[in-house]
Formats: sequence, C-alpha cells, structure tokens
Amino acid sequence: MSWNEKLDSYWKGLAIGMLFPIFCFFCYWLFRYSYMDFPVKFVKYLMFGQMLSAVIKVCALGNLLIFYLFLNKHINKGAKGIVTSVLIYVALVFYVMYYHEQAF
Repeated sequence: MSWNEKLDSYWKGLAIGMLFPIFCFFCYWLFRYSYMDFPVKFVKYLMFGQMLSAVIKVCALGNLLIFYLFLNKHINKGAKGIVTSVLIYVALVFYVMYYHEQAF
C-alpha cells in the first residue's frame, strides 16, 4: 500500500487540513513573537491590534499547497477533506472579524 492510498481518506484530509494551519500559527509565533507567552499574551496582542483574522487567513492559506499536492497525486478524498477544513477556517475568520475585531 503506497502513501497515496494511505492518505486517500476524507477524515485524514480533514485532520491534515485542520492541523496544518495550527502548525503554521505556532511557527509564526515562534519566528516572530517568541518573547511572548504563546497562547494567552500572543492571541490578546493579535486581538488588540485587530490582526487575528489576518493571521488566521495567512495560516490557512498554507492548505492551498497541500490541496494542490493532493490533487497532483490523485488523492481526491483527502482533497475533499482539506476543502472542508478551509470552509471551517472561513467560518472561524468571519466569527473573529465580526465578533472580536469590531471597530470602536
């Protein structure tokens, strides 16, 4: 069984699509803002500067690379899971934009 066949599952694609932006978010913190405490102060800093939705968008953009890789290798069920995870992240961005980053 090749790795293409192992990854050709909707649920594995969904899991990869949900975890990769979290990994990107962690790397963004690690390389730019490692002097802050990770979840609490960093997220508060992003929310205060009204940048949280922009950072989530950039981190979720990494799913595009995985999506094209999956399509190129004909891992179609996994690609469907990644598309679903992108839709979940879009809903998260809308929530953050309209309920946490409102202009005063």
